[in-house]
Amino acid sequence: MSTDPRQERTLGQLVASATQDLSTLVRSEIALAKAEVSVQVKKAGLGGGLLAGAAVIGFYSVYFIFTTIAEGIEALGLPRWLSFLIVTVFMLLVAGVLALLGVRKMKTVKPTPEKTIAEAQTTVAALKSAAEHPGTTVPAPRPEWDRKDLPAVAPVTSSGNGSAASAPNPSRDA
Repeated sequence: MSTDPRQERTLGQLVASATQDLSTLVRSEIALAKAEVSVQVKKAGLGGGLLAGAAVIGFYSVYFIFTTIAEGIEALGLPRWLSFLIVTVFMLLVAGVLALLGVRKMKTVKPTPEKTIAEAQTTVAALKSAAEHPGTTVPAPRPEWDRKDLPAVAPVTSSGNGSAASAPNPSRDA
């Protein structure tokens, strides 16, 4: 086997190249999915934190209600029941606002990686098209490592037999 990079690649090299390209494609899709999902997880975390804050304030408000009311009764001279009611309503309003903010934030979470799904569907459609109509799909450019020392060549067009790869290229074969 010659080391001339201008020779046609063997079937084994083509299969290895296709396997490598497919592996790179899958890794890219996984990286895109991770990036997309991580944004949604951060949104969910913030919404969950707000809901947890609402729950904590709601829970601890029970203890602070009684202390505040005891001080309020003495300072304001209001009836005991009214002091309890005022503090309870205030704490429940604070917990309600936090809960509302948390629920709104949780509604913006989209757990499906839409860009990844669209990209994968595009890839599947391209592969199906290439399988159904071989030779009509524009091939991807050769990788940089495979193009070194090759002369600039005009694109090879199909010669009517349906296969662009079988057409001889005089500038490459010279």
